[in-house]
Amino acid sequence: MNTRHRVWAKLPEPFCFYRLVLNSDHLHFGLWPDAAPDFDLEKAQERMFDLLLSFFPDPPADVLDVGCGLGLSASLLAKKGYRVTAIAPSSELIAYARQAYADSGVDFQIAGFLDDSNTGFALSTYDMILFQESFQYLHPLDTAVRRARKLLREKGKIIIGDEVCRDRSIQSQTAVHHQKDMMVMLAEQGFRILSRREIQNQVIHTCNRIIHEFSMHFDAICQAVNTESVGDRLAFFLNGWKNQLAWYTQGKLGYEIIVCQKDDVFIRGYRKNDEHRILPLFRKIFNNPRTIDHWNWKYRDNPYGRYHIIAAFSESGELAAHFAGYPVPFYSANTHTNIQSIQGGDTMTNPAFRSSGRGSTSVLSRIANCFYDKFCSGGVPFIYGFNTGTIRKFGERFLQYEYLPQVPFHVREASTVSTDLFGRIFQRLKGVKVQQVHAAGLEFDRFFQKVSRHYGLLVKRDGQYLRWRYLSCPDRVHRLVVVSRWGRMAGWGVFSLRGETLVWGDALCEPDNVQDMAFLLNHVVEGIRRESPVTRIEAWFFSITDEPNMMAPCFKFFSRDFSIDYFRKNLYYSMGDSDLF
Repeated sequence: MNTRHRVWAKLPEPFCFYRLVLNSDHLHFGLWPDAAPDFDLEKAQERMFDLLLSFFPDPPADVLDVGCGLGLSASLLAKKGYRVTAIAPSSELIAYARQAYADSGVDFQIAGFLDDSNTGFALSTYDMILFQESFQYLHPLDTAVRRARKLLREKGKIIIGDEVCRDRSIQSQTAVHHQKDMMVMLAEQGFRILSRREIQNQVIHTCNRIIHEFSMHFDAICQAVNTESVGDRLAFFLNGWKNQLAWYTQGKLGYEIIVCQKDDVFIRGYRKNDEHRILPLFRKIFNNPRTIDHWNWKYRDNPYGRYHIIAAFSESGELAAHFAGYPVPFYSANTHTNIQSIQGGDTMTNPAFRSSGRGSTSVLSRIANCFYDKFCSGGVPFIYGFNTGTIRKFGERFLQYEYLPQVPFHVREASTVSTDLFGRIFQRLKGVKVQQVHAAGLEFDRFFQKVSRHYGLLVKRDGQYLRWRYLSCPDRVHRLVVVSRWGRMAGWGVFSLRGETLVWGDALCEPDNVQDMAFLLNHVVEGIRRESPVTRIEAWFFSITDEPNMMAPCFKFFSRDFSIDYFRKNLYYSMGDSDLF
């Protein structure tokens, strides 16, 4: 064994294992081309370094290399004109780096990133912090991200090139942070995501290469290191790489390059009393005096889930933007399954912050993506809403929305609704009866179970949903009206009066009982006319004219079980499925 091998064998484990079988001091994953069977790991590692370097500011700039390993990356950065401080908690690794790259000008320090902040590297600030496969070792996550922000100058950046966990089932078996937790924490601590690349398919071959090298040179490695039980420890790391390969293949583990910039906006989930800042902005943006009772009903008292809210605040506490949603139950007649979804609502940006980033870096895009990470990914198969034509392009480009055709807007003059006395008598002779109800009990559950088989996919309009959505709404604007035949429910509708316009917001019936729904409408119009004039009827059930705001349903999918084509063929919806009714 030559001198270099003896030096490598004395490195702390597992660095000694890797260095004995690799041909450079790059001890990290490689970036493999799609088609290059003769490519080797060392070239792939150089490609990975070049990719990370492409996100750096122009030199000179002050860079902190966290978890610098054997020091090669730090040395290469210094040669390109950067002022580099490189840290690692191992005295053996830093001693090696100082000797191997003594002429690089890098300030190598023995330190952990979360060590006491009153010494060494922590006394300085930086333009860039590099976490090359070191971020996964920093726990707790909030402390690590907070420390990074403190060490950065204004508009400073961090680059994370590391594995990410995509499946909670393996969380206890790996130190790797869950992807969703990372993205949420970066947003909460005031970082703007500039770039995010998933490259697991380009790094997975690294697992094969390490498994091959450890297996082929197992005895030689053990002989070189020559410490007690070294074979057991090498076998442990070999099995770890095999597990990693399996997790990559199964999609449970990934690898991402995440580039973030220190920002003046902090994005986080709801905290108590945030509504006292949200409601004034809502009134300002939408010119709508929404009450605290309405807000509580929608976000606090929703029986399907509470406080699905992401808000962005400046350092002074001013509300910059808001993205919220409320859980809604769906039912699929095709698969006979209940599905939890989220309806997006009350999305808004404070005009003072609309210039804070553009497109994918705008505050609105950032809070939407944070909402997806916190409440949707791995939790619901889709989120939906209804957008006007003015926001459609933005939604498609930056919020990943997909759209159905424009809503089927129906307008009818109230004078065309028949109030024929003989018609009413004839219907009553057939056992048809219409009445407004103020409770939704088990009969609504049974009715939904009976008729839902005729619908592909729809909101689960059972008793619980109707009680919350309409009867408990503090605005007191909804009238739930039932039509029955010989005492059995044949259908129901929900109505609201806006000036002289009667809005028919929701309905459910058996397809062959449409004539009973016409009788229901006639009865409602006649009854309301006794109280106030009605000149117009609006609904979303079938198209007569263009919806004035070019309103269209939009969806963001988190499961391959659903697609926009599936919704086009199967979805039943009404105005009541939006937050406009």
